[in-house]
This record gives sequence, C-alpha cells and structure tokens, in this order.
Amino acid sequence: GLAALTVVAVIGAIVSLARDSTPITVVGDREPAFPKLVERINDVGAIEITTKDHRFTITGEGDGWGIEEKNGYPVKRETVRNFLLEIASLRLVEGKTALAGRYKHLQVEDPEGEDSEARGIRLLARDGEQLGAGVIGRRKFFLYVDGRGGTYLRREGDKRSWLAEGEVNFGRAPANWLDRNVFELDPKLVKRYTLKHPDGEVVTGRRVTPGEKVEIDGLPEQRTYKTDNEADRLALVVERFEFADVEPGPHQDFDALADSRYFAEYEFFNGLVLKFEVITLPKPDGASRFDEPPRWARVTAEIATDAPDDGRAEATQKALEINQKTKGWEYLLEELDGLRTTKSVEDMLAPAKS
Repeated sequence: GLAALTVVAVIGAIVSLARDSTPITVVGDREPAFPKLVERINDVGAIEITTKDHRFTITGEGDGWGIEEKNGYPVKRETVRNFLLEIASLRLVEGKTALAGRYKHLQVEDPEGEDSEARGIRLLARDGEQLGAGVIGRRKFFLYVDGRGGTYLRREGDKRSWLAEGEVNFGRAPANWLDRNVFELDPKLVKRYTLKHPDGEVVTGRRVTPGEKVEIDGLPEQRTYKTDNEADRLALVVERFEFADVEPGPHQDFDALADSRYFAEYEFFNGLVLKFEVITLPKPDGASRFDEPPRWARVTAEIATDAPDDGRAEATQKALEINQKTKGWEYLLEELDGLRTTKSVEDMLAPAKS
C-alpha cells in the first residue's frame, strides 16, 4: 500500500511539474512582430536602446540622426535605415516560453539585469506614438533549410516570448552606431611627421617626394628597423582615422595629465597640417599586460606657413572640413593609432647586436 501511494505521489508531481513549467507551443501566422512600425516606418523619430551597460537614444529624421547622450554626434542614415528595416521585417513564427525563469535561455530577460545579454528596444514616432517596444534575444541559425535565420524576442506587455523569422544585427553600445570615420587622407602624401614625447624625446620622419620611404632623423648607427616599412607605418594614422569612442569636450583633463601627454604632427606636401594632442590613461582593472592603455586625443588641422601656392587652396578647404568635424570633440583612439602617435625610435628598431 505504501509503495502504491509513493507511485501515485510521483506521478502527481510529474504531472504538476509538466503543467507548470512546460511552455505551450503557439504557432504564429507570420504576422509582423511590430505591426505599428510596419505601418509608420517613415515616421520614426526616436530609437531607444537598453542593455546592461548602456541606455541611449538615437533621434532625427531624413539624413540627420545623432545620439542624444553623445551630444548629437552623427549616426549614419544607412545604419538607422538598416535597423528599422530589420525590426520591421521580423515575422512571428512560433510562440515560446512565457515563464520568466526561462527567458535567459533565449536572451529575452530584463535587458538591464546583471549578466543580461538581452537588448531592449523602443521606437517612437515623431508625434510621440510608440510604434514598437520589447526585448531582442539571441539569434537562431538556420531557421529554414535555405539558410535563413531567426530571432527570439519578447514584446512589451506580452509574457510570451516568440521565435521570429528574420535577423537583427544592431550594436549594443553607442560607439557601434556612430559614424566613426572622421577623415581619410593619403599617408604617402605626408611630407614630415613629428612625435613629441613628455620626456622630451622627439621622433621626426621625413620624405623628399610623395610615396618614397620615410627616413627617421638621428637613427642610431649600426641599428636597423624591425620591419622594412617601420617608419612609414607611423603615417598610417591619417589613412582612415576612426575612433573607438567620442565625447564632447572637455571630457578628459589634458592639463592634469601633462606627464603622459604627447603631440603628434603630420605635415602634407600641399601644406595641410594635422595635429593630435594625446594623453595616456592608466590601464583599467583586469587589463592584461598585452593590452594597450586607453589614449584620448584632440585633433585639429591648420595650414603650414610655407604651404606651396599650388596646394594651399586644397589644403585650406580640407583643414576647414576636418575642423568642422573635430572641433569640440575628444576621441578615444583605436589601439593602433594610439601606438602610432606615441611611438619612440627605440620601439621601431630591432634589438642591438651584441
């Protein structure tokens, strides 16, 4: 009798567990995940993104978009357009769990929760109407045999999560949205560069004609470069200058960090001069010895006093364009650009032979 009661109790527990924790599968009719967005996609005026590390808002219309928390720093129109098209294209395929304890598996939990991988979204029309809101979860590869993928999501006000047809690839941080390209110039047209170190060392590289190899002033005798184009590489900072992050100035106290402040100057054959004022910050906790320290820069452009007559107009126009972009901003440098603007002669040389 006791054994029979035990069996009944076990069966009852299994039935109860199944009833309470197994999600009911609901097959969608491929309706849009955010139907209002589909109807009014051209009216979107604000996009709010929320993650465990960031909360930011992209606002604008037409060709003019920017991030409010970055003082309106520009976002490419095509980045906004691709995001809106991807979200509007999501179609509900299959209902998934409505149990909060299982959200994390699909990455549709609270996006602001500790260790959350979810991304919260809210889209507003210019008249203030909410066109869609919810949580975007992880990607499902190969939803269909033809290779198309899907995305798990949960809409605001709906406990049930869904598998939707379509993929979304928007960034989690403001820097992923920003137009990070500041300028692009030909490094082969750099006539001279000068790097001034806080300890007084000055690194000067020169070339006589465009495109020839750069030679470093005062290269120690019997020493050779690590690579054949070691000196040329320092000019590559001007080739496609893209930042890792940007903040409106004053963001860092450049004067207080004078002991770690560098000045890098690049003069072109047409008379254009680019100037970088760079500070090196302490490495963050947890950084490895292989990680470069964070480096922030202010960037300006001007015209050399001896600019050639046949290049002055072009150089003046380019300096104006660059200053319009860089004035009032401070840039977190990518690691390579941080190295290129702070390198010493010794850093470029092969070990001395004993």
